[in-house]
Amino acid sequence: MSGDDGVGRELAPPFTKHGGFRLPGLKHWRLRRGLRQADLAQRTDQAQTQLSKIESGQRGCNPALAERLAEVLEVDLEDLRTKYDAEEAQETSKPVRPRITHRQVHGAYLRMLLLRAVGSAYAAMEEGELVKHCEQSLWEEVIEVVWARKREIEFLKELMEDAETTAGLPEQVRLFLDGTLEGYPDLDIRLLAAARRQERSEEGHEALTKALRELL
Repeated sequence: MSGDDGVGRELAPPFTKHGGFRLPGLKHWRLRRGLRQADLAQRTDQAQTQLSKIESGQRGCNPALAERLAEVLEVDLEDLRTKYDAEEAQETSKPVRPRITHRQVHGAYLRMLLLRAVGSAYAAMEEGELVKHCEQSLWEEVIEVVWARKREIEFLKELMEDAETTAGLPEQVRLFLDGTLEGYPDLDIRLLAAARRQERSEEGHEALTKALRELL
């Protein structure tokens, strides 16, 4: 438990009726971070009405969004699933030291693994970071990024299909890796398409079009 003091606290059970997690600690930590509900919705690309229902316990939260909320609030998922009593919930002004989330740790290990095994680690980058990187790159570099990601994803798929290698893999790690694989090739198609829209040279436009066709 990475919150204030997790001793004796009770984790909310899964939202079995509709699936996903109950996050009774979401409002507690949102307030601790000084965020309005609208601010948190914007940072996680979610509708405010959806977050409101999750906070009030009217609906469950899918694992991917739960991890994203934990990342933005700089807490562990267990902190969001923790039931806080009234006294704890009122301590919204107490300073809290920022912490490294599970997702950041998973990303760091994935980056080291890919660099060692494949020689590149674009699949370990957050989508926003990768999009920004490609926006600032030449068309040749964007194509190199896409083909590097293809090699990385193929390596990860082969790794995940090895039952001996993945035996005993923690659920959070498996969810993180599954999320990485799910973004392929949709993200790569968007990267190439965005580069093609901005490219003015005939050579670059043709090369990007060819790369798109190979992915489609």
